[in-house]
Order: sequence, then structure tokens, then C-alpha cells
Amino acid sequence: MDINTAKTAFMLDKNKYCVILAGGQGTRLWPFSRKSMPKQFVDVYGTGESLIMRVYDKMRKIFLHENIYVVTNRDYFDIVREQLPDLPAEQIIRESAMKGRALTMTLAAFHINDIAPDAQVLAVPSDLKIKDEAEYLATLERGMEYVENHDVLLTIGVTPDRPDTRYGYIQIEDEEEDGMFKVRSFTEKPEEQFARIFFESGEFYWNSGILMWNVPTYMKIVSQLLPDQTEQLQNIFSNHKDRDERRALLYSCYAAFPYISAEQALLERSEHVYMAKGGFRWSDIESWDLLYDECAKDDDDNVVRASDSQLYNTHRTMAIEQNDGKLVVIDGLDDYLVVDSDNVLLICRRDNESALKKYIHDIELKSGHKYL
Repeated sequence: MDINTAKTAFMLDKNKYCVILAGGQGTRLWPFSRKSMPKQFVDVYGTGESLIMRVYDKMRKIFLHENIYVVTNRDYFDIVREQLPDLPAEQIIRESAMKGRALTMTLAAFHINDIAPDAQVLAVPSDLKIKDEAEYLATLERGMEYVENHDVLLTIGVTPDRPDTRYGYIQIEDEEEDGMFKVRSFTEKPEEQFARIFFESGEFYWNSGILMWNVPTYMKIVSQLLPDQTEQLQNIFSNHKDRDERRALLYSCYAAFPYISAEQALLERSEHVYMAKGGFRWSDIESWDLLYDECAKDDDDNVVRASDSQLYNTHRTMAIEQNDGKLVVIDGLDDYLVVDSDNVLLICRRDNESALKKYIHDIELKSGHKYL
């Protein structure tokens, strides 16, 4: 049975868990998002729902409520509680520092191992834009069934519809096993010529950032590839059952861990990584340029979010005004980003992500965190 022909028709069983990864610190959509309110907690589409609220609503459709966890920085615990009021506090796992997706998933794995050592787990980013929801949920269901019976790390690759340098890519092997493909390689945001080669080859898929596994397999793989970190975490979970004492110890040891991505730490090093083809449309909202692609546009391909606006001779520009009651007037801009947010006015090229990183770096050096 092809993974993409399955229909969402049931709730996953009590041994299947979802972990929503929500630990980012707000620089990708600055100044619309800030360190005090990162993008996953912001209503980026103007629909009344933040990104994490949208993901949580989707996960509620196939996972038992008591099996949904959120991992976030401890500074954002209260925001999660406010935006997801029906999620119990004990289902919010708090990190003391941002250390990358590999350690975030590992921390979650230890928590779930403590209560359901034979569970199957979905780890899903909080900032995905998913279209074709039924196809998406059906893919997740089939993937969770697969990892129940296979000792693998299973990711989802999305079929690219164009060469794009803004996404990571997964290359797969020719052989297929039960509708899944063994992964040959991962490539992060390639240059344009390579993105075109990847697209034309038919062997590469966009990396969705979604990962599924069963707890025993994940614990075995991570203990081999990250032995120092897992040994420290194992010691804390085995020897400290008091929740507050355990959390304090986790904060301390976690802060000392090095930052490492899931690709570098696990996926590029393990021999047991497989991919399911995702037949849904997907976008990873990692930049203003990617958000622009997903927003409704006027006749001149502008994205405007303001209480009142007048645009002249302006095309493919994104204008965001967060301060109520202000008129936005723009004349003669093409492919620009204009954001008026609290104490920051940003005007720059829309598609220059590296420049935005430079602005943030220079602001931090000059002004500290005042504007971040």
C-alpha cells in the first residue's frame, strides 16, 4: 500500500506520542518575532492563530491529547501555557538553552521512555505550513505504523516542484522497503546550480524536518552517536525521580552540552535512516522570503498587512505594520521588506537572509538585546 493513498480515518493508539519542537529564539522573522516572542508563537498569517497553535490543532486530530508534548525553552513556558491552555504543564518539556534538534529530541525521548518505553514518537517542528491536511495526516499515520515494526529513524521528504536553495534536500536509494526508501545523503541549502541538478535528477526531496522513531531504537542510536550526553541524561533520569530536582539537574547539564544539529549528530551518521514520500504541499517558514511565498498577494504581488495603506509603483514587496492605527505609504519599491514593529523599523531587500543576520549581529554588539 502506497503511503500516500492512506486515508485519515482513526485516532492513533495510546502507544503513539507526538513531540512538537518549539525552542527557536525568534531571529528568522525579526523584528516581527523577537527573543521574547519567537515566530512559533506569533500569528504570522494574520488568522488569529500562532504557528504552534496551528500545528497543535492538527496533531489533536490523530494523537490522544495526553500523548502530545511540547519541547521549548524554559523562558517560553508561560507563552505555551497561554496559547495551548488545555495542554497540561507536565506535558511541556523545558530546555535551559537552545542546543539543536538532536538534543531536543533526545531530551523528549528520555521523558517518554520514562512513561512508555515501547512507544512510537513523532517529532514535528512548530513552524511548518502544511497544505493538503488529509494527505499529511495520512502520511504521519502510515509512518507511525512503520516505525512500530522497523528499527529505523524515519523522515518525510516532500517532492520538490522547483529548484530552491532555501531548503535542505534528502537523496534516496533506489531500493524500496514497504513503501519507504533508504536515505543516501542530506544536503543543507545548496547553491543554485546544485539545487537545479537535484530537482532534475528526481532522486532528491525537500527535507521536511519531521522525524519518527520507536523509543528503543532511538535510545540505542543516540547512545552510540552521542554517548557523553546520553550518559549524563540517563544518570539523571535513573537516579532522580523528584520532578523539581530532576528539572534543576537537567537545566545544569543541558546548558553545558554543545549545539549540534540533528543531521550532523544523527541522520548523516546512522545507517538506519529511511524516508517516506510526502504527497502534500509543505513550506518551512524559516525566512521572510519563504513567508512571502505563502501569503496572499495583491495585483502587484505585494503582501500588505496594515490597518491602512497606499502603495504606488511598488511590486513584490512585503509591508507589515504591527502598530495599530498607522497609515503605511510606500512608493517605488520592488522586492523589499518593510516591517514596523514596536521599537524597530526595518527596510531592506526581502530575499537577503544573510543581510538580516548581519543586522541582528551588529545590533546586538551595539545595543545588546534592547531591539532583539
